[in-house]
Amino acid sequence: MSRPSAPAIRRAVIRACKRLDTKGHVAGAEGNLSARIGATRLVVTPSGRCKADLTAVDLISIKTDGTGMVGQLRPSSEIAMHLAIYRARPDVGAIVHAHPLAATAFAVARTPIPKGTLAEVAGVVGPTPVVVYRTPGTAALGRAVSAALRTANVALLANHGAVAVGPTIGVALQRMESLEQAARTILAARLAGRPKTLKAAERMTLEQLWKSGAGRGLVTRAAPRRRI
Repeated sequence: MSRPSAPAIRRAVIRACKRLDTKGHVAGAEGNLSARIGATRLVVTPSGRCKADLTAVDLISIKTDGTGMVGQLRPSSEIAMHLAIYRARPDVGAIVHAHPLAATAFAVARTPIPKGTLAEVAGVVGPTPVVVYRTPGTAALGRAVSAALRTANVALLANHGAVAVGPTIGVALQRMESLEQAARTILAARLAGRPKTLKAAERMTLEQLWKSGAGRGLVTRAAPRRRI
């Protein structure tokens, strides 16, 4: 299967921006998205712009080493985090950082999503490590998040929000949406009573089911770290 063209990837990023805004996972200029458009370049959303108002020409192109910026606007203030993730995970093709309400509540509580409660957590979301708090927009945050995502595809950023990665912007977005749905369901279940967890064997079966392709092509486990 051939890789989508750069214009197609730009359009996909904009569609994801608008969906995040429509579903209330970002407010105003919150959040940031990016996607690879080749071996050495990516596109990223600009700083200070409402996601609902963005167009493809607003995206900034930049090399994965942080040089060669092309665009009329400033790149997201979280560009250091995006670049750090791409360096740590060569298999990642896109990144979605958002502030969905329920998932961010878990992030503020510094509590991971219980992995044994829902099929989607076991199959689509996977582990949800909580990244230690670091000031947004700093290289320190980028290092902390990229380290957590070496063995996960979704992470909660303490007192901040959430980040999801995937081979495409569509997969990264789906993981973010599944994370938020799981967080909402678990919070509601706690109001209804004491949530019950799946048995270890049941969780393993679900993970194998998704890995085999039944889970719409999503894989919960991160690629193993490459030795250099």
